[in-house]
Amino acid sequence: MIRTPVKGFSLMELVITLALIAILATLAFPSFSDQLQRGRRMDAITTLLNLQIAQEAWRANNNSYADLEQLGWATDASVEGYYRIQIVQRSAAGFLATAEPLAGGPQRDDRCGTYALDQRGPVVSADYADDICWRH
Repeated sequence: MIRTPVKGFSLMELVITLALIAILATLAFPSFSDQLQRGRRMDAITTLLNLQIAQEAWRANNNSYADLEQLGWATDASVEGYYRIQIVQRSAAGFLATAEPLAGGPQRDDRCGTYALDQRGPVVSADYADDICWRH
C-alpha cells in the first residue's frame, strides 16, 4: 500500500502561527489605543474653539460673555460626545470654558485630562492640558 503525502498544516505549525499573531497583536494594541485617544482629543479642541467663536459673536452684541444656554447650546456634551463642556467663569472681561473627559467615557484615562480655553485662547497650566495636547 502506497501512502500519498497529506497537504496542509500540522498542529505545531498552526500553534506557532497563532502565537506569533498574538505577540504582534499585543505589541500593536497599545499604539493603536494611543492613536484613538489622540484622535478623540480633537473633539475637545474643536468644541472649545467653536465655543470661543460663539462667545465672541455674543460679546460683540452684548456687554458680557454668555453661558451655554444663552449661546443656544442644547447640551453640555462636546460635538462627538467624549467631553463635558462647561463655562466655569464669565464676565464682561472674559470667560473660562473647560472640556472634561466623561467619567465613564473612553477619554477618562487620557493623560491630557481637561482642556481649558478663555477669551485669549488655550489655557495651559498644571490643572489643564499642556501645549503638546493642544497640538494633537
